[in-house]
Amino acid sequence: RSVAATGVNGQSGPQLQARSASVHRGVMLGSVMSFISVSAAAVTFPFLQVRRDALGCDALCQGGQTSLRSALTLVGATVVGHASDRLGRIPMLWLGTAGSMLSLALNLGMDSLTGTWVALVPVALFNQNFSVSKALFSDYIDESGGSEADKAGAVGQLGMAVGFSFMVGPMMASLLISEYRHALILSAVLTALASLLILWLPTPRPPGAHAHNAPGEAAPSSAGGVLGFLSLPVLRQRGAQLLMAVRLLMALAFHMFAPIWQVSVKARFDFGPYDHAQFMGLIGLTYALAQGFIAKPLVRYFGKDVSSLVLLCILILGGARPLALYTPHVGVVYACYVPMVVALGVMNTAITTTASRLADKDQLGGFFGLLESVENVAGMMGPTAGGLLASVDGVPATLIAVVGLYALAFALVALFFPTYCRADQGKGAAATAGGANGLGARTAVATLSAQPDAEKKAA
Repeated sequence: RSVAATGVNGQSGPQLQARSASVHRGVMLGSVMSFISVSAAAVTFPFLQVRRDALGCDALCQGGQTSLRSALTLVGATVVGHASDRLGRIPMLWLGTAGSMLSLALNLGMDSLTGTWVALVPVALFNQNFSVSKALFSDYIDESGGSEADKAGAVGQLGMAVGFSFMVGPMMASLLISEYRHALILSAVLTALASLLILWLPTPRPPGAHAHNAPGEAAPSSAGGVLGFLSLPVLRQRGAQLLMAVRLLMALAFHMFAPIWQVSVKARFDFGPYDHAQFMGLIGLTYALAQGFIAKPLVRYFGKDVSSLVLLCILILGGARPLALYTPHVGVVYACYVPMVVALGVMNTAITTTASRLADKDQLGGFFGLLESVENVAGMMGPTAGGLLASVDGVPATLIAVVGLYALAFALVALFFPTYCRADQGKGAAATAGGANGLGARTAVATLSAQPDAEKKAA
């Protein structure tokens, strides 16, 4: 009530109330847009493997395409994220939609194995709409004077939309179409429908309107050329380095576990296409519910310091995997994966909310893009590392490495998260000693561990 009366960011009470209504409309429209656009991609999933087999895309080919997609997304997430800070979120949503439409057109027009390679490029490089949408929602909540729990709720609504889309897309495909070409056409129609919603999204104020710098930090220059465009001062913050390190460790653990998990469920339960579809449906539903209804109340409950919540999520993710991997009962597998998926959804919301607090508005898109890029690095290295460990020393070696990565992430969060990622730290509050512009997650692990106690203070 007091916020509405006194105003936020220089707005009067009535102006803030009108803006808040527009913001809530933007979160709703953005979530529906994401649901439709991801469903558009998901309608092709049931036909992809049959399509690859028909074109003669063997295991090496499929592995190469996965690596290419990860490499392109690694570049695209960073560049598009930076561009959304400088040029605006809405134009980057249009760019992502255009990339998807171009990819669909290439798949329709080039009925060959070469066509599948070429079609990967535009969608993997330009469609970063999920991370851009997270930054857009954070802009909306900031402008309306919302709390950290409100940000968690908005991000959770976006995650819920994406989770449901992974269920609805394949279901729609099985009910309406019977071949890959028709799936591409339906995907194009849905993508065009999602693009109409972009027209109705409220446009946030320019990113630089309310950006503020840490004490003693110079304002960003517009004459920096390419280096200026790619600079992210937020990466000097210990909190940002910590988030990147934790994200890298968690993603590596996930991708290293994937190869042994797929072999294991086939050997133990003879999982077929129907079983995988049922399992993925449960995961999609659980993730959607976790993001939509569980994450926000938990973030609100833990208040300024969500480190205990993040630690609990890491414990569940790392502790349930060995049981799920070795149990002979499929019911126990489902019972393990439900809390694991809930923990993943809650942790992603907590990290996203923390990231939006650390970065200024004119760096937020780039920071989200960089966090996505870190995950793609793990996606390129993790499956290979997990498979190599399993081939050299069996499944236990990979599992030990996976649990070790979770343990390292747990230690980093326990030691440094309360100091550098509390809500009262504010943007630009983390110490910058030893930091360098563009410092990555690997360096973050070393610098966080070696930093003297005297430097561990808020600016």
